[in-house]
Amino acid sequence: MTKQLKFAVVLLVTIASMNLNAQKKSTVKSTKPSTEKAAAKPTKQETIDWIGGKMKENLAGTLGDFRHFVSYSNGIFVYKKEAKMNEWYFTTIDLNTVKGMNNEYSKDFYITGKKLVNTVLEGKEYGTEKDFLSISGPNYNDYSAPFNFTADQALVDRLKKAFATLVEYNSEKKGADEKF
Repeated sequence: MTKQLKFAVVLLVTIASMNLNAQKKSTVKSTKPSTEKAAAKPTKQETIDWIGGKMKENLAGTLGDFRHFVSYSNGIFVYKKEAKMNEWYFTTIDLNTVKGMNNEYSKDFYITGKKLVNTVLEGKEYGTEKDFLSISGPNYNDYSAPFNFTADQALVDRLKKAFATLVEYNSEKKGADEKF
């Protein structure tokens, strides 16, 4: 082979190698996941499960008046509180019924829903039902307030967003024949 032919072959191999390396690098760049994507809206199930988890973590009580977590499943949160020796009140909070939330006063934050809270004395068939539950704040209207969210304002703000999303999911949609 002549020097010119050897030079041409080396040059072609070098160019081919550079093209191959360039393709590898560009492929790596194009497969890198984008971290700038907008966060997707959580599903209803993800929303109620997140809220239920925070409720479990922040179940409140004072000495001699502790609430004890019982269960959580599909938006139904249950805790118990001792009424008297070996007799328990069981309270059920149904997140599937949350239809509204309010900041009635400057720092009071509560949620509403038809038969949202149901409390039954163990062994009894009927109990008390309430349509309101205090989440945070001074609780001026003395709503049921079984959680200690008030101390963590950042968590309260995140809960407000989660409850707003849940209210949107739980609200009744307008029927095809309805004008309003």
